[in-house]
Amino acid sequence: MKQELHIQRPVAEDFEDNEPRPSSYQLRGRMGTTGLLFTVLAFTAPLGVVFGFVSVNISFGIGVPIAFVAVAILMALFAMGFTGMTKAIPRPGAFYTYIREGLGRPVGLGGSFLALVTYGFNVTSCIVVSGIAVNNLLGAFLPEVTTPWWLWSTVMFAIAWVLSYFNVELSAKVLSVILAVEVLSVAIFDAVIIANGGPEGPSFEPWNPANLFTPTIGVLLLFSIGVFNGFEATAIYRDEVKKPSITIPRATFLAVAFLGIFYAISAFALILSAGTSNAVAVAQADPTAMMPDALLRYFGAFANQVIAILLVTSFFASGLSLQNILSRYTHSLAVDGIFPRAIAKVHSKHGSPHRAAVTVGAVLLLVLVVLVLSGGEENALYAAAAGVAFYGMLLLLCLTAVAVIVYFRRNKTGMSFWRTLVAPIIALVGIGFALLTASLNMGLLVVGDPLLLTVLILIPYASIVAGIVTALVLRRRNADTYGRIGRAVD
Repeated sequence: MKQELHIQRPVAEDFEDNEPRPSSYQLRGRMGTTGLLFTVLAFTAPLGVVFGFVSVNISFGIGVPIAFVAVAILMALFAMGFTGMTKAIPRPGAFYTYIREGLGRPVGLGGSFLALVTYGFNVTSCIVVSGIAVNNLLGAFLPEVTTPWWLWSTVMFAIAWVLSYFNVELSAKVLSVILAVEVLSVAIFDAVIIANGGPEGPSFEPWNPANLFTPTIGVLLLFSIGVFNGFEATAIYRDEVKKPSITIPRATFLAVAFLGIFYAISAFALILSAGTSNAVAVAQADPTAMMPDALLRYFGAFANQVIAILLVTSFFASGLSLQNILSRYTHSLAVDGIFPRAIAKVHSKHGSPHRAAVTVGAVLLLVLVVLVLSGGEENALYAAAAGVAFYGMLLLLCLTAVAVIVYFRRNKTGMSFWRTLVAPIIALVGIGFALLTASLNMGLLVVGDPLLLTVLILIPYASIVAGIVTALVLRRRNADTYGRIGRAVD
């Protein structure tokens, strides 16, 4: 029987990089904590989440603020092990590298394929919804003008494609401005509603923990976890930040804390805007109208026009952030030889993965063409893509949590027992519960016939299998490339 040689490493901190890379493959940047924080927060599209997803969450109960706080704690526990891997394994690759280190090369490559599929479906949903948002904006100002959604999706995507070609610090500056404006707009909304108290007056009932422990707790937590995407992307920028062992953990925990506080307060304000006793019924009647109605009631019609503009920039920022993430995963796989090495070349001036960015953009353009030719209704296309991304991220987080636990059991790094075992196990149980809930309630994520739901839920699993099979084939036919999976040398 053929056995794979495995040499136990003492502590990964002893290595600056387990496989030195030519400078032409090395990403470069000097991004600080603030730039990294804004870059990953833009991924979540905070305004879009408050405008749409929070109201959907409220339809399952008024315990949403408590749910967001609980999920923030859960994600902080996940981040403890995740950032521990960042310190212990000083190499880029994020999910790809960490899963490989904990669970081996085949599963590691499967995890990287899952990451590509998850972020790919996520950016596809952003491309589609950005076109929808522009059409809605035109409808608000020029109701007589009718344009196809894909026209504006193409324009927004093309701008993001160009920006992704350059150094990430340029994207960070653009994203920082957009994010600051949308966060400020939501903060003003929250402050006015909370100060006013809503139609029923001030109430702290939404903060009562009893409102979380209801028959809908599983779905409530599921949708709350779904909007925390993005904080985990900090690690993919390892080569492009200053002092990564400090900057990445700091930005990760700040992102989790910000999202938890921001969403909890915004959900509280949205509940008050409809009245605590009436909020669930309002959200169930039409979740998409909940915030627009509140804006009209408290700020006037002009506020909805302003928000329509900001939604366009919010979805654009999310798409740009996701294209940057996809480019870096593609670059990592190309450096390792899984994808053609030519794609791994880094721009001599910008230090960016420009060839990977061009490749990702070309694939996304092809996907957009296929979606247009399919003739599918844009809202259905958006929901399907977002549903797969949502499910894929839960699976990716679970896989990573398992990898973290296994890695730290095998490698003694001097980190605390709490950080390397207890926190990751609690996170795995919580996220695993959400994954199970999503599997049993896929119809809540994507509306469609049972066959479509089955196909969509199988896509993330199929990507893992594809990665594992690819790794096993490489082990037999190309030992050199197989040995580089995850940029390891053992």
